Amino acid sequence: MHLDIVLPVENVQPELLNNLEILPGTKYVSFGWGDREFYINTPEWKDLTLKTAFKALFMKSETAMHVTCYSTRYSSWRKINICTSQLDLLNKYIEKSFSKNENGSFKKIAARGYYESDFFYEAGGSFSLFKTCNVWVNKALKVTGIQTSVWSPFDFGVLYHIPE
Repeated sequence: MHLDIVLPVENVQPELLNNLEILPGTKYVSFGWGDREFYINTPEWKDLTLKTAFKALFMKSETAMHVTCYSTRYSSWRKINICTSQLDLLNKYIEKSFSKNENGSFKKIAARGYYESDFFYEAGGSFSLFKTCNVWVNKALKVTGIQTSVWSPFDFGVLYHIPE
């Protein structure tokens, strides 16, 4: 249902990394863009309300970046090999997705994450049925020159183009 971009911490550029709360022992950092209210109020599918779902899908809503620190790689992740210039483009795309204050720092949201290893930050843009978290990931791949769907509001449209 939902895709994130996961990078080894050493591949996250300093301009991005220095604006994040990164826990000791972090080896991978995931970035997800999505509806702010959905992220904060729906840690599990059982917490989803009709009001939250309706607002996220049919009304332009505020967005958030969900950043998670991982100490290990998961077997369900799909690896995409990219060159240095593609990695630079990906880092810039992710960084531009965050809202920044007048000092250029990311705006951390004072909301509890799902675990002790994840955090929320204000993001740019608005979420809708036509601009979902998966559309955000799909665009990130396009920006780096990776072949992907023309448009994909669902994860399977993006994953179709990524070998297992």
